[in-house]
Amino acid sequence: MLTQIHIRDFATIQELQLHLNNGCTMITGETGAGKSIFIEAIELALGGRASQNIVRPGKDKAEISLCFDVTHFPKVIERLQSMDLYQGAPECIIRRIITSDGRSRCYINGSPSTVQLVKELGERLFHLHGQHEQQVLLQAETQREMLDRYADQLLLAAEVKRLAEEWKTIDQQIKNLRDKSAERVQRGDYLRFQLDELQAVDLKPGEWETLEAEHHRLTHAEELLHHLQHTLQLIAEDDNQNALSLLNNIRKLLESIQPIESRANEWITVLNSILIQLGDLESDLRNYLEQTELDPEKLHAIETRVSQIFNLARKHKLNPPELVNFQKQLSDELNALNSSDEDIIQLEMQQKNVQQQYAEQAEKLSLARKKAAAKLEKEITATMRSLSLPHGEFKIELEKEPALLSSHGNEKIVFLIKTNPDQTLQALKVISGGELSRLSLAAHLALASRTNIPTLVFDEVDTGLSGATAEKIGKLLRKLGDSYQVFCVTHQPQVAACGHHHLFVEKYFVEKSTHTRLRLLGPEEKTREIARMLGGEKITEKTLAHAREVLQGV
Repeated sequence: MLTQIHIRDFATIQELQLHLNNGCTMITGETGAGKSIFIEAIELALGGRASQNIVRPGKDKAEISLCFDVTHFPKVIERLQSMDLYQGAPECIIRRIITSDGRSRCYINGSPSTVQLVKELGERLFHLHGQHEQQVLLQAETQREMLDRYADQLLLAAEVKRLAEEWKTIDQQIKNLRDKSAERVQRGDYLRFQLDELQAVDLKPGEWETLEAEHHRLTHAEELLHHLQHTLQLIAEDDNQNALSLLNNIRKLLESIQPIESRANEWITVLNSILIQLGDLESDLRNYLEQTELDPEKLHAIETRVSQIFNLARKHKLNPPELVNFQKQLSDELNALNSSDEDIIQLEMQQKNVQQQYAEQAEKLSLARKKAAAKLEKEITATMRSLSLPHGEFKIELEKEPALLSSHGNEKIVFLIKTNPDQTLQALKVISGGELSRLSLAAHLALASRTNIPTLVFDEVDTGLSGATAEKIGKLLRKLGDSYQVFCVTHQPQVAACGHHHLFVEKYFVEKSTHTRLRLLGPEEKTREIARMLGGEKITEKTLAHAREVLQGV
């Protein structure tokens, strides 16, 4: 339940701090005083659309804080825990700040939050039955949702809808695969043609790089052999002077100074290492030259292979090394095309399974709807008749749904009504506004016992009703307040008299500034407010006596 509300610089409210109680609280005030501002503030705090003009003129921001006691609402506590916003205490504090430029910030239990999360939480804490919902009652979607809620089958209805949508998704996938059958055949032929060319070339990973290196080497083989032979001559074969003979002469010189310089041993060691390495190089070069010769045929074969690969790569606008991956891509695509028929078979099996699940769940929903419809018809009819519609009759018709696997189950839900004994049952759109108002209230009262929402607000649902009927509505709301926290904005004194508590709204002016004030009335103040509602601004002993009489009748 809503235990506290704090408002600052919101519209005509400069600052308001209210401590609220359980039960039924009636909200009244003179015309234009701003009775709905209390509800508007709650809706805004719980994620309603904000605009910059709700900030009090001359102020830079408006602030609204709500404190809910969620002790007896474990689902709310579980949701707070899942968001890591539960602080141990059985309360939920929601705060929203709106700046004068239209921006806003939301907080849940002191932590910054998104508007969407606040909205989600708000739907578990607060529900408004407003005048606009009377028109919403005419919509087929609303009628279906009300019956499913009364039957406690909202989850089953959601599962039926999910299965229907899953079936339609699979059906579309099958249709798409079948529609593309001709395209698949054409695409498959083209892919096979390209793969035949690629497989004929059969380029292996890394082959292009090897071919390039070998081609370069063979192209310059004559120059290579010449340079290597000259190198070998300089190392060891030149009779006049070669590197090995020079290094040997140097070693002899260093050996001659060994008796004079002890470091000559180190230098000789270094020189010996160089001689060994140079000897190894000589041996390696000789072996290479013995194994290497000019090979025009091999060069021609490599040039042919390089040309073949390069031409194919140019055809596909690729670099030669990319042909390997390109061939794999084409092969994968062809395999995918070939598996499409298997995909269709699997999808058809999956669709059949979903259809069977849908049939089972939709049948369960139909049985629950039929059973709940009979009870809801009686309950709403009884309430309507208690609200000065003695011949009223409410009926729920379950029409067979013609669509295959409808998202809404096997039937259409149609609300029918008659208000006079000589009438036939008709659609709701034919009844008057007052009759629709009473039907709407009867429906909401019937559904209130099926809600897990702690706080219910009724905004002028008694508009246009007579005093006797209004009194009955007030008593129904008071009875509802025994189980829920109920707020009701009303113009009817007979309704207002039925509240456990009374919240009075008044407008006043300070210089040129407009202010709205809300305060809970004590017993004597409540009597005077009922008298004002009965007799106007001038309160006499007669109107006070009338007010006491109305209050005693509750």
